[in-house]
Amino acid sequence: MSSAAPAHGFTGPRVRRWPPPPVFPHVIRPGLDRVHRALSLLGHPEEAFASVIVGGTNGKGTVSALIESALRRGGHRTGLYTSPHLLNVRERVRVAGIPVARRAWAHAMARVAEMKRRHKISLTEFEAQTLAAFLEFARAKVDIAVLEVGLGGRLDAVNAVPAPELSVITSIGLDHTAWLGSTLDKIYFEKRGIARVGTPLLQDIPRSLLAASRRWAEREGIRTWTLGREIRLESVRRDRKGLRQWVRVGLPDGARGLVPVPFWGAHQARNGALAFAALHLLARRGWRLSEKAIRDGMAAARWPGRFDVVQRTPPVVLDGAHNPAAARALAEAWRASSWGKTPAVLIFACLKDKDIGGIASALAGLVRRVIVTRLPSPRARPVEELEALWRRRVPTETARNFREAWRLARRERGAPVLIAGSLYLVGEAMKVLRRRI
Repeated sequence: MSSAAPAHGFTGPRVRRWPPPPVFPHVIRPGLDRVHRALSLLGHPEEAFASVIVGGTNGKGTVSALIESALRRGGHRTGLYTSPHLLNVRERVRVAGIPVARRAWAHAMARVAEMKRRHKISLTEFEAQTLAAFLEFARAKVDIAVLEVGLGGRLDAVNAVPAPELSVITSIGLDHTAWLGSTLDKIYFEKRGIARVGTPLLQDIPRSLLAASRRWAEREGIRTWTLGREIRLESVRRDRKGLRQWVRVGLPDGARGLVPVPFWGAHQARNGALAFAALHLLARRGWRLSEKAIRDGMAAARWPGRFDVVQRTPPVVLDGAHNPAAARALAEAWRASSWGKTPAVLIFACLKDKDIGGIASALAGLVRRVIVTRLPSPRARPVEELEALWRRRVPTETARNFREAWRLARRERGAPVLIAGSLYLVGEAMKVLRRRI
């Protein structure tokens, strides 16, 4: 351990406020040099645990949750790092399935803030939170942490860990194009940066990228398992009432498994197949994971805000779909549900950088009426722009906030309500609905 920093306990400045005052800018600034320097000054907490890195455009949180749940069921002390949060920032960092305690999080963030002040290192909010997560995982002595990439992969702060046990890319789609590029090839270049020589890369990529992926993997010496090729999704059995699925998966080493996926939609079946393949490879690499632990762990996984049915009659569904690919997956899942033929009332909001036209095209066929509202964020898309675009497709009205949007939606008694467009909107909905449903 470096002498530049103390051990990974509750050391450093005393914290009098929870959370600490905001000292890190909420901006995107790709690059790993400052993160590596900060980790060195903090005593390299990232070297204290093994890891799995999960990237992708959509589905990376779900796959992370499935893998972590099964590892925990197998008897391992786990860490889970995801973003964004829905209600509280401490949701992003979990140890043994439990969000980090307020005191532990405050101390970790205070250590990062003190290091930043003392050594004049410029860190973004996400980078600071990632460093704090690594400190907490080291302090808590986790065996293995499942780390969800924030943006891209190659230059994301999560990618500062040593070689992971394996890496996973869940999907490739057009999102964050200002940072990652406007083509699938450019986005894949950034996503595949989480791969390492000597460790497997599991991926779910479009057919158009297969040839380029194969050439790159051969050139760099990366062993890949790709869904639809090495990973075979052989069958899917759906329970429409319980909104669960069972997927039968075949792997190139001859292994096969029928595993539960406690999430709804064809896209979640694919995510389940990827998670099963990842867990099988972890078992082959020496991690204690019986077939029962994999099955039971996957069945017990929870991931709120993704086709999250918070009320059955009439249905109220929360989904963080915020790009066209996610919206198309949501539309398919909605149509496959037991209420899928009933037009919904949609409560919608999104951020400025999202392809609202593509999202609207995917969802317009599901809804009878749209209520657009504003997110409590400086990055929110103005309500006037949302209303102008949606009203060309569906009857549309506006609301000042989610609370008012919910009141307007409930005027149509018996109609399903879909709340989508942003995980930030899902978080706002949860704050209101947990008191009303």
